[in-house]
Parts: sequence; C-alpha cells; structure tokens
Amino acid sequence: MKKRIVWIDIARAIAMLCVIIGHSLYQYTDSTFGHLIYNFHMPLFFIFSGYLYHMKSLDKEVRGAWLNLLLPYYTTAGLMGLVFLYRQFFPQFLAVGFPPSTTALLNMALYGVGVAPRTPFPTTVLAIGAIWFLMAMAIASIIFNFVMVKTAETPTQNISRLLIFGTLAVLGRLISTYWLLPLSMNAALFALIFMYIGYLAKDGKLLELKSGKLLVAALLIWLAVSMQQTFYMVSLETPDSLIAIVGAVAGTFAVVKLAQGLAHLKLTSRAMGFLGKNSIIILCFHSIDIMFSNVPNLIMNATFTTNDYLKITVVVLYRMIIPLTAAMLIPHIPGLRSLFLNRSYPFKKRSVKNHAKA
Repeated sequence: MKKRIVWIDIARAIAMLCVIIGHSLYQYTDSTFGHLIYNFHMPLFFIFSGYLYHMKSLDKEVRGAWLNLLLPYYTTAGLMGLVFLYRQFFPQFLAVGFPPSTTALLNMALYGVGVAPRTPFPTTVLAIGAIWFLMAMAIASIIFNFVMVKTAETPTQNISRLLIFGTLAVLGRLISTYWLLPLSMNAALFALIFMYIGYLAKDGKLLELKSGKLLVAALLIWLAVSMQQTFYMVSLETPDSLIAIVGAVAGTFAVVKLAQGLAHLKLTSRAMGFLGKNSIIILCFHSIDIMFSNVPNLIMNATFTTNDYLKITVVVLYRMIIPLTAAMLIPHIPGLRSLFLNRSYPFKKRSVKNHAKA
C-alpha cells in the first residue's frame, strides 16, 4: 500500500469537519461564514482526487470506484433502511427526515442525488443526503480516467483535456437548471474541472509552493468570493460558476497551507490524520444522522439558553459524536470495515507470492 500523504489527510479532515459544521448552521447557512465553508469543502475532495490521480485501465478504474466509493454508498443506504425499519423504538429522537416508505428509501438510493431532484417531469423521489458525494466521485473518476486514457497520445493533450472537461462541466451546469440527473451526474460532470485542476497542480507542484504572498492572495480571494456568493456543489447552484471555481481553488489552497503547517505538529497531525484517513466513514454516518436524527431540533428548541450561537455549537458537537465514534470503531470490525475502507481492508488479501510479483 502506498504511503499516505499526511497533509492531504489533514486537509480532508478539515473539509469533513466543515461539512458537519455547514449542515448545522441553520439560519446562518447563508452568512459569509457559511459561504466560506460551502465554497471549498466539496471541491477540495475532487481537487485532491485529481492531484492523486494515476492512469488506469477502464476495468481497474470501475472496480476501484465500486469498491472504494459505491460500496460505502450502498452500505450506508442499507444502514438507513435498518434505521427506518426500527424507528419506532426511538420515536422522540428519530423523527426527522424519514422517507414515507421503504420503497421511497430504495428510490432515493437508486436515484442518488443529495437534494430534492429537479426534473422536467413530476416525481416523488427524495434526496439521499450527504452520500451523494460518493456517487458523484465514482462517476467523475470513471469519466476522468476514460478521457485521460483516450487523450494520452494526443499531441496537444492539455488543451484537448481542458476543452473536453470544460465542455462536460458546462453541460452539467446547464442541465442542472432544469434537471438534476440520476446518480449525481450534474455534480460529477462539473467536478471534472476540479479534478483536472488538481491534476495540473500536481504536475506543476503548485500545492507545495511556499509563498506568503500567494497565501494572502488566496485568503483574500476566498473571502471576497464568499462575501458575494456561495456554491452548492450538490445542485450546482451558484450565481457565477467561474467565480465559484476561482473561490473553490483559492479556499482549497488556503486550507492546504493550513494542513501543511499542522502536519509538523505531532499531536494535531495524528488526530487530524486519523480523521482524514477515515473521512468516508465520517461522511456516511453523518449522512445517516442528518437524515434521521431529531436531536438537533430538540437542541435548537430547548430553553437552556436563548443564544443561537451556543445552541448551534452544541448541535455541531452532537453531530460529531456519531460519525467520530463510527470512525474509531469500524476499522476494528472485520467485514464491516471492508465495506467502508476496502482499499485498506480488502475482503481478499493478496498473497505474498502475488505481492512479490507486483
């Protein structure tokens, strides 16, 4: 197994914690702080995917997408089904976000979008929640690898790839205005631009640049964009897509610099690195929590304080309990860990003889 890059795991941890915070802001979601979060946290994962990209055969890419992304997606959907079936045992704490039936839950999982679908025809399909990202990443990874392979021998491959990815991103954005396609295809198509940016950043070693002026510029751009608009990648809602891309890249660069600084702190590095390594588990169990748990609403309606900032802080702390507990436990449970972390814990280990040949 290849050695993990610590600062990438730390940056992933920061982004995943921001996902939890972003889903807990209530009336402050549309604030500048909320915009700062939404303008970078999902694009960062796609930029890193491009940064870490290595060309593969089509069948190997599809197999990797299935084992490392779609398997956790469908496992989480199955766990949602179990929570739905046993919801009557916790009526006070599990009263929000229930689909009306198991059929509705199945339709949600099969359609695979993170918000209520916009369609040119009547539909009752509901949103599957935060795990839309796994579906979008799987689709984007397959398309990205296909294009990279097919353009590998092209004399002007950088221009060709930019034109292809740009066209697909524009197509995904335009279609999203009236139809959120199944399998989070709109977000997957738009994500190709972020993946290619990450690929070019790796090629040019841009994320390793040590420049105080560049960091300040990135911070200012990220803040300026966040004061003007936000970017909901799940539905591609944003006033200006080009500005959204600029803000996402600037925010990612700033977070990367923070992560690279934290990588030198032993305790922080270990804790945040652990969270980044298990970010898929955190995302999956956070998705289950936000779909079914009524605890955040109980907290927000409680009378222990009238300070909304304090209540939101308590909600954030609560929402970290379930996914962080899962992240600590699941890597130690054989079988279950292979469903979420198949890259680290494959169902069938390679033999020593085959490993030596590899």
